[in-house]
Amino acid sequence: MKISASILAADQLTVLEDLKIKKDKYDYVHVDIGDNDFCPTYGISHEIVYKLLEDIDLLIDMHFMTNDFPELLNNLLNNKSNITKASLHVESNSINKFLTEMSKQSNIETGVGVLGSSDLNILKSFIYNEKFSIQYILLLCVEPGFSNQNPIISPVERVKEFKLLFPNYEGEIVVDGGVTDSMLEELKELNVDISVQGGAIFG
Repeated sequence: MKISASILAADQLTVLEDLKIKKDKYDYVHVDIGDNDFCPTYGISHEIVYKLLEDIDLLIDMHFMTNDFPELLNNLLNNKSNITKASLHVESNSINKFLTEMSKQSNIETGVGVLGSSDLNILKSFIYNEKFSIQYILLLCVEPGFSNQNPIISPVERVKEFKLLFPNYEGEIVVDGGVTDSMLEELKELNVDISVQGGAIFG
């Protein structure tokens, strides 16, 4: 199992330096982008995103929490970069456009996120849709937009719920929000591919 470091939990003034100091604690850098609508914050600034793209040693995992199709993503798709994954929530107004646009490129793995408050059955129309190629599911277990929250649903229990509902799912599973170090072994045993950690890495 790999770890993605959520920089939403880092000091935004020193995040680049902190990533270098803590480079042995993560495999990916998790970047949350909000819109102050779907998500009550704007997440990571675009300025920081572009600075992250300058460091070829970093593998970027983009997590979009927006209702409209993110303009930033258009800019990123038009340029080669160290972005390896990008996800948007199935509850977003622009999820179909996102999946259509992502299907036109092959450099970035496509994921769909689902809120912790949503019924996981909402994923059926995406997982079983041959029109879209989805490489991973992101299970968000906290409210979108804020770091260091208590989960609204246990990350371990959410993964178990997903696996019970979709026993034949063969894509990657990413669990995001409230993942403590004490959960990592059990999540690994559940074959979670990536665990997102913020406070556990940055304090």
